[in-house]
Parts: sequence; structure tokens; C-alpha cells
Amino acid sequence: MLPLSNIALRKIFVDGFYRTHAGMLLFVFVMLISYCLFINTLGTVMPDQIDFWQFFFTISLVSNPLIMAFYLIASALYTYKCLKYLLNQLFLPQQEFLYYSFTSSSKKQQFYSWCVVLAYIFIPVWCYTLYAVVIGIVFGFYLISIGILFFQLLLIIAGAYIILKESNRLIESSKPNWLIRVSRKWSKPVFLLYSFQVFNQSKLAYLLTKMLSWVLISSVFVLFSDLEDNFRLLMLITSCIVVAHVVLIYQEKIFNDRYLSFLPNFPFSRAKVFFGFCLNYLILLLPEICWMTTRFGSLISLELVAFAFSAILLFRNLLLLNEIQVKGFLIGVFCLFFLFYVFIMFGLGLMLIPLNVIVAWLVFRRNCLNDNYIDI
Repeated sequence: MLPLSNIALRKIFVDGFYRTHAGMLLFVFVMLISYCLFINTLGTVMPDQIDFWQFFFTISLVSNPLIMAFYLIASALYTYKCLKYLLNQLFLPQQEFLYYSFTSSSKKQQFYSWCVVLAYIFIPVWCYTLYAVVIGIVFGFYLISIGILFFQLLLIIAGAYIILKESNRLIESSKPNWLIRVSRKWSKPVFLLYSFQVFNQSKLAYLLTKMLSWVLISSVFVLFSDLEDNFRLLMLITSCIVVAHVVLIYQEKIFNDRYLSFLPNFPFSRAKVFFGFCLNYLILLLPEICWMTTRFGSLISLELVAFAFSAILLFRNLLLLNEIQVKGFLIGVFCLFFLFYVFIMFGLGLMLIPLNVIVAWLVFRRNCLNDNYIDI
């Protein structure tokens, strides 16, 4: 069983590690070879000293304690990278069979197998270490050369022990997110499920969207600092806010196709489905809505919010077009953004609100029952 397990672990972990980090290893290898063989020294060097200066770093590694300490730290970092990769791979669903097959062998056999795996992964490091050791022995630096080998051997043993402990630990069921625990007993409308999805699993995308929205708002105010109370400028800022949320709009369509494909079977009217998903954006745009309300007054903020939701409806229903892909969707969004800019500059921004809703409704009526999904 032991040889077969070694082959399986080597194919899963060792081959995968080298495929993932081939670029990094190749770069380091080429850099070291170039330094050792092709470096030119500055000034005139005697022929009998060329070899010494070409191998200066390697000789310093086995003769200078400071350089040796940096190399040992680099070896420890390499071990950390190996352990991080192995543990991440070990916890993947496709590797769960190891918990029921490989862990049935004795701890001693498992420990030896993980040592073999780490030894294979350490081959690039050991190649340079052995090269440095040979150079060190030639120049009479025996103690440091043996110390480097011994330290790297300890790293492999320690890494194998850590993986052994983790691979034999019982798989703990993941605890529910705080949002799930808090909202477990809440009544969740079907049109608000995407908001829960965002705050549960897409928090990074939401935070990046808010940062982009803030950057766009600040940039426009800096560029037009003398027009802060101009309604055209506020409409332009609102357009930027909506464009910043394009990623969330696109992800909502993916979420609906994947998890709410049963929705057409419910007895909802078209108007309810058309406007129902605006509840998501009422939640997701709440920071911007509060900012508009507190800064520009109720009437102006109401007009800006109405324009924002009309643009979102239009962008969202663009995704219902037949066979539209991400590239086509983004092109359509930026073309509409340019069209918004032209309308706003000519003082026709408020006309966009009914125009956006009408166009979005026509697209929705024509495509709301289509079974075509986005080509991800």
C-alpha cells in the first residue's frame, strides 16, 4: 500500500505544485545560473580569481553566517509556501478520498509518505544547496555546509508532521455565517435573496464596488469643484455610481439563473417581477442614497434615486437579450453611459428616467420568458 500511496501523493501534490509554481521556479533557476556562469566583474580581475568572484554568492552562503541566515530564512519561506499549497489542496472536495483511504495506514507510514512528498518538492532547493555544499567543502567550510543540509532536513520533518496532524484531523462542519445565524428566523422575500447572497459570500465584491463608487464621486467633485450644486453634475455622478455597480448587476443575473430558475413558475405578475428585484438595489445602494438625502435635500435626492433605479433597470434587462455575453454587456453599458452623458449635458437628464424605464420594460416583455442563460 505504501508505494501506491506515494505514487498517488506525488501525482496529486508534487506534480500540481510544480505546475502551479513553474514560472517562479524557472525564474529563480535562470537567475542563479546567469549569476554563477555569466556575470562579469567590475574592473580588472586576475584569471585565477575569476572563479572565486563568479561563485562569490555561493561561497558567501557557506562562509558568511549572515548570508547563510538569509538563505535559511528563504528556505523556511519556501517550506511555508509548500505547506500552504499542500494544505489547501488537501482540503479540496476532490481530495476527500484521502481521509478514507490514505489515513487508514499507520501514522509512521503516513509520516514517511509526506516526507517523501516534501523531499520531491524540495528538489530545486536541494540542487542549489548541494551545489553550495560542494563549493563549501572544496574551500574548506565544512560546518556551515552540514548545518544548512541539517536545517532543511528539519524543515521537511516539521512540515511532514504538520501535514500528518492536519490530514488525520476530523473534518469539522463549517459554522454558519453570522448573517445566517442572525437572519435564520427572518422572513426572506424571494426578491431580496441576492442581497443576502452579497453580504454572505460576495462581501469583497461589494466593498470594492463601494470603494470604486466613492473614488468616482470624489474624482468628479475634484474635477468640477466649482459646480458642486449643479444638477447636471449630480446626474453625472449618479450615472457613475450606477456604472460602478455593474459587476453586482451582472452577478445578480448569474445568481438568478443558477438559484432562482424556478421563478417563472410562480404566480407573479410581470410588473412585480420587473420591479421586484429593485429591492436588492435599494439595500445595496443604501449608503449612496443616505449620502444623497443628507447632502442635497429630499426633492433632488428623490430625482437622483429615481434616475439611478431607472438606469439599473435598463442595465439589468440588457442581460435578458438573447445570447448576450460579458463583453457585449459591458460595451452596451458604456455606450448607454455615453448617451446619458449627452442627455445630461443638454439638460435633458430627467427625461432619461421615463425613457430608461420604458426601454427596460420593452426589453423585459420581449425576453422575460427566454430560457437563454449568460455564457459565463
